Amino acid sequence: MVQPQTPRSESLTRRGFIASAGAGALAVGLAACAPAPTTPSPTPAAATKAAGALPTYIPFTSGPSPDYHSADGRVVDGFEHYPNPTFKAWTREPPGSGGRVDVAIAAYYPPPAPFEQNPTWHEVNKGLNADIQMNIIPASDWRTKFSTIMAGGDLPDIIHVYFGIAWTPNTVPFIKAQAADLTPYLAGDAIKDYPNLAAIPTYAWQNSNSVLDGKLYQWPIHRYLPGLAYFFRNTDIYDKEIGADYVPRDAADFRKVLEQLNRPQENRWAIGNTGTSPGNLSIEGYAAMFGAPNIWGKDSSGKLVRSIETEQYKAAVGYVRDLWSAGLMWPDAPSGQPSRSNFAAGRFVLSVEGFGNSWNDFWRQGLQQSPANHFDVIKPFNATAGAQPVGYITGGWVATTILKKASPDRIKELLRIVDWLASPFGSEEDLLLSYGIEGQDHVRDANGDPKLSPSGNQNAGYVPWRYISQHPYVTYQADLPGYTKKSFDAEQMLVATGVASVTNGYYAASAYSSAASTAQQTFGDGINDILFSRRPMSDYDQLVKDWQNASGNAQREEYMQAMAAG
Repeated sequence: MVQPQTPRSESLTRRGFIASAGAGALAVGLAACAPAPTTPSPTPAAATKAAGALPTYIPFTSGPSPDYHSADGRVVDGFEHYPNPTFKAWTREPPGSGGRVDVAIAAYYPPPAPFEQNPTWHEVNKGLNADIQMNIIPASDWRTKFSTIMAGGDLPDIIHVYFGIAWTPNTVPFIKAQAADLTPYLAGDAIKDYPNLAAIPTYAWQNSNSVLDGKLYQWPIHRYLPGLAYFFRNTDIYDKEIGADYVPRDAADFRKVLEQLNRPQENRWAIGNTGTSPGNLSIEGYAAMFGAPNIWGKDSSGKLVRSIETEQYKAAVGYVRDLWSAGLMWPDAPSGQPSRSNFAAGRFVLSVEGFGNSWNDFWRQGLQQSPANHFDVIKPFNATAGAQPVGYITGGWVATTILKKASPDRIKELLRIVDWLASPFGSEEDLLLSYGIEGQDHVRDANGDPKLSPSGNQNAGYVPWRYISQHPYVTYQADLPGYTKKSFDAEQMLVATGVASVTNGYYAASAYSSAASTAQQTFGDGINDILFSRRPMSDYDQLVKDWQNASGNAQREEYMQAMAAG
């Protein structure tokens, strides 16, 4: 069954942003700070900056009860099956006034059936009482097109801000100059007029820079907090040869585990890597193990410190260099071969992988093997025995969306449309948006789960409604029995021990500049040379100094100024 709400490309989008935009660099991060609070509120350091413009958080409680729910509001709900019967979430008049609404949005999926040949799109427009027309732009063209949109004078009504790829030094000035100020409509209790948007957790609004200079301009597309830097194991091999749920005591013990698992003579290696970029050995997973900050952290004096500037990160690079030299890593890792399919096929026993969308991808691929392979996350551990283990968590969002300036009545109409598109999971509206028309685009199985037909993918699944607006994320993968429970249990553990970048919710234009991108690329190329012993480990400090001089110090200064401004 296709699950349209979490495309495989989304995790790659995050990784691409981190590696190329300068804000995340090598996707390595981990902040040297205490775990976030156990409620969906902004982190204390950033709360003052945006609190006055943030919407009141009002969770939706009138729908079907999830199978798994945590008292920690940062953990998403889990559903084993799609609610059946559905319920009607929108009981007011249709949100639109019958006119046209133009949307510019990136293509997260293959092309959908065009509007003229898409009866499901027409059905959504009927429910909205609006003529929604989308300019769906390929991801490869989005940065160029977004720059063109910013430079032009005739803006579409709704503009999707593609996470990372659209952000440039000009993005925030454009938003502040051209986007509608949503503060009067959504800040505080004003959001009660848009109850579906009010259900989005506060941390997603805060961390996504939806508030800029005290005004609310954007709304976030919410996602789970766990990120991309965890050690996953093939349980069919690991549990048998090492022990079920065995957690290494420290870095030395982890190496012993890898040596025990490594069988190159059988075409099986101990550990591989996520991603397909040449030279990518997933340093971020090891950096977390050694306790390096999540992108940006603070030292004991309060100074902002990038992960790559720390001894912990440097130690992680040296550790991975030694693993590679010892032949414990999948030898095709630098080749750019698809690592996830090879992990699913059992070419290596462990891999640094992503939570959520990534996990359900290789879980699904593993079931297609003969015999099937199964996977689970290893509980985070520290390179130093007895030290507090941590994991990297994200800001809980994947993209944002803005409205162009318009009259108050027009803004309210567009926000009602956006609110309708964020209808709760399990509602009639959500079923239509995600799975289309019953009998035409999907049928319900014995458990009530919708099964998409080929026309369902074209008419519903590939139309990027959920990247204009969507309800708070839920875990639902009905075609993977057992996944939702394992994901829920793992998420509780990972969020409880997780730390985020201390720069979440702050903006530094220099972090998105071409200089930042070039500096990060130069640093990454140098690290790859060190990892594969083409350069000595002693070159590491100079690589960091070069990065600092080219861009890092400028980023630090801007972030510190933003934090001081509060």
